[in-house]
Amino acid sequence: MVSIVCVVVHPSPIAREGLKAILADSPFSPVSTASSTDEVPSTIASAGEQLLILMGVREAAHLAQAMSAAKASFPDALVVIIGDSGRLDLVITALALGAATFIDENVATSTLIAELELVAQGQPVISVVLAKRLLGPGRALNGEQSVAPLTPDQRQLRESENEDEDENEAGPHRQLSGREAAILNALVQGKSNKVIAYQLCIAEATVKVHVKAILRKIRVQNRTQAAIWALHHQSLPRAKANYRTVRRTSEVAVGDPPEARHRTSTVASARLQSAAPQRS
Repeated sequence: MVSIVCVVVHPSPIAREGLKAILADSPFSPVSTASSTDEVPSTIASAGEQLLILMGVREAAHLAQAMSAAKASFPDALVVIIGDSGRLDLVITALALGAATFIDENVATSTLIAELELVAQGQPVISVVLAKRLLGPGRALNGEQSVAPLTPDQRQLRESENEDEDENEAGPHRQLSGREAAILNALVQGKSNKVIAYQLCIAEATVKVHVKAILRKIRVQNRTQAAIWALHHQSLPRAKANYRTVRRTSEVAVGDPPEARHRTSTVASARLQSAAPQRS
């Protein structure tokens, strides 16, 4: 962490001394306290040091003036506002004027130090309690409950499914999208995930996600069973494959990945099992 030079600016002498005592044994032990930034020496931070101004204010009007003076005197300083988080006008004004974060004046010492450490590392945060106050009671984004962000694979699958919605044709197996049908047909031909990804111009991780979806939809356990299932259901929807080159996998062409030069045993095994007489 960059060397931090902490300054406490607060109109109340008691508050200044209190913050100084609280932070005395931390990496943010104040080197100076003042009632305003005008009283802070301009040379308080040396080259290579990061100035952190811990500023306490009571009114939004005073905050605007204090922030303006701080930015004018110390444009590179990190300004952290400490105040009553119940005053939303104060919180909103502080963040709008460029404060690194807003910390409630009633937080525990450990919480204060932890939040200052994040600010010093360039990762300022706002507490969940404060965020809820800013959003308002019972309010959520888009009126819905928030959800965890999609992983890259889930995002790719969602995009692929959206592309395939208009490609599905009527038939007994409409539960498979056009993209899934193309991948299932490739499994019947014994192609690996890498070859499928190469020919469909998608990521290999996306192929893996599609394969899992196919196995789940047709209720089989592995790729071989999926190939067998496909051989018994020849009316799969035709897909807009978007292959770079369409040809039989037994043909070798320049530019194919190494996996395309060798057929796997999946199709052979599948056809052999499908051709075997059924025992009564």
